[in-house]
Amino acid sequence: MTIFFNISSVHPWNDTRFYHRQAHSILNRGERVIHIGVENNQQPESQQANLEVRLLPYRKKKARWKNIYQLFQIINKERPASIMIHDPELLILYWWLKRKRVYKPLMIYDMHENVPKILSKKKLPHFIKWCYMKLERYLIQSCDGVVFAEETYKEDYTFLQVPYVDVYNFPKVDSKKEIRTPPDVFTMVYIGSISHVRGSMTMLHLAKDLHDIGQKFKLIIIGTGQAHFIREMSDFIKQQNLEGSVILEGAVDFKDAFPIIQTADLGLSFLAPIPNFIGGKTTKCFEYMAAGIPFITSDFIINDIIAEEQCAYQVNVENRQAILEQVLHVMNHPAEAKQKGENGQAAFRDRYNWEQEERKLHQLLNHLEEVRA
Repeated sequence: MTIFFNISSVHPWNDTRFYHRQAHSILNRGERVIHIGVENNQQPESQQANLEVRLLPYRKKKARWKNIYQLFQIINKERPASIMIHDPELLILYWWLKRKRVYKPLMIYDMHENVPKILSKKKLPHFIKWCYMKLERYLIQSCDGVVFAEETYKEDYTFLQVPYVDVYNFPKVDSKKEIRTPPDVFTMVYIGSISHVRGSMTMLHLAKDLHDIGQKFKLIIIGTGQAHFIREMSDFIKQQNLEGSVILEGAVDFKDAFPIIQTADLGLSFLAPIPNFIGGKTTKCFEYMAAGIPFITSDFIINDIIAEEQCAYQVNVENRQAILEQVLHVMNHPAEAKQKGENGQAAFRDRYNWEQEERKLHQLLNHLEEVRA
């Protein structure tokens, strides 16, 4: 049985794509998986057969090189047959292995984010951005294969000369066993990273507007963000007397978060209109579909899927009044909202699930192994 390293120096060990989807999909191929990620406030459960979870210490950005060096040492000592990395900074590992030559594992890069698009919006000197692009372009050539989490990522990597595949971050849940318990009050839910660009303050402003007109509701926000931003949100909630309506759940493992989503009436996804998000297939929307609830999202996200499946509402996230009116519409049309939730769940079962994406990942890995043989 070959050994497959699934590693990240940035993502928490139980990150949904990194652990619950990728690691277990590799395990399903009959390989022994060594899964190495960053520690958090949750401990790995008892080890599954052929799946070993190892933890790296959480470090701030300036100290992450220590985790990379630790991974250098582990790989050099244990020499796995295959490696999948999940962070652009770990491309240096592949460059090092390719130069070393005495040991040649199969090297795959699972690209979670389009870094060139992200950098394009940052206030950095043009020379710094140019240097990063050149360095990434040089290092990524060491890969044997690349996995794109979004179809749009390929637009910035047309120079790639290795096999690649789009593997979307669709949910992996058994929706047939789900039983939803209706909440006592209209409940909205958000799951994902917490930040300005992911619409966190937009949700709080929505909560304030609903509160100001005397509307009863509950907003559950699941996820983590930078400590100073979470404090900013907590302060806003207190200042606006929203403690009884808005709940910051913090970090919740997906298997525990999913039942929370199921009890909601509406999912939220107010991504800001920045290049890295436009045209993307944001994961949370498909998680809402899997749970059988309708959702409201930015008007530039999965437009084609929403139009075809009739499973959601879209809104200009920069128009605060439009957001309020759209939520009130959902509240006042429960039958319509229920039908959209059912439409989304049916589409999830047929097309937008991890089992479909897992097949594409397996096909890529099988092809790379055949080429290597």
